[in-house]
Amino acid sequence: MKCDLIFYLAKKTALCEKKIKELFATTIYQLNSVTASTTPDSLGMQLTDALNCVNLIFVVGGLRDNDVRAISNVLSKALANSSTNIIPKRLKNEVGDFDGYILRSGKQTIICIPDNPEEIENMLNENMFNYLNRIYSE
Repeated sequence: MKCDLIFYLAKKTALCEKKIKELFATTIYQLNSVTASTTPDSLGMQLTDALNCVNLIFVVGGLRDNDVRAISNVLSKALANSSTNIIPKRLKNEVGDFDGYILRSGKQTIICIPDNPEEIENMLNENMFNYLNRIYSE
């Protein structure tokens, strides 16, 4: 299954992309496109473009709570005006400082994770892939 990867305010992009590809190697998931964004507006445009092409999007970075550009603030503002029924879920980060997020509406899912390869490996584990497999096998 194809999915998109968007780096948002991320610093370790090459290492994170390599880790994600490594984790995907034993799954049904493969990267369709990889892009980067440094502003809330460009993130919004890239998410819109991605949702028109694929149902699964990973956003890496932007999880720092003290930044007005933090993904939690950006997504909260965007979703406040949405009429779509969105199921939010916190993605617990057992090895780092910032939790991730899963936002799901029907078959479309956005997963926000930190820009740290070790944290990505911890969060994109067997349980996560089983969760995604259940969504996309229905």
